Amino acid sequence: MSLTTERRRFRRAAVAVDVAIRPQDAAAAVVTGAVKDISLAGVYCYAPSPCPLQPGAPVTCEVTVPAEQTRQFPFSRILSKGWVVRVEPIPTGRREGERPSDDARVGVAVAFTPDVKAFGTV
Repeated sequence: MSLTTERRRFRRAAVAVDVAIRPQDAAAAVVTGAVKDISLAGVYCYAPSPCPLQPGAPVTCEVTVPAEQTRQFPFSRILSKGWVVRVEPIPTGRREGERPSDDARVGVAVAFTPDVKAFGTV
């Protein structure tokens, strides 16, 4: 049995909300994703594929958490600058050679800068 030490600075919470990821490049479109988990250090979400975000790209993220979900995550709104850590394909469970479906998604990890703004519950 292997013992591992938790290295995360903040506890993650699984909340069913959307995240708006705005690239700092003004010409780029806002990417909306479905949050898988979030903390004060970052967010991991599912976004539509193809996704224009690239690892290392500076972004601004905004997440609004409805009042009924603030037990899982004690803030009603997160607003932060950050950067894209990774963009990865999500396995679809399809057989090799099958045509991709319209619901193809990618996983996007974004790390927040230390000046993340977390607003209290509504």
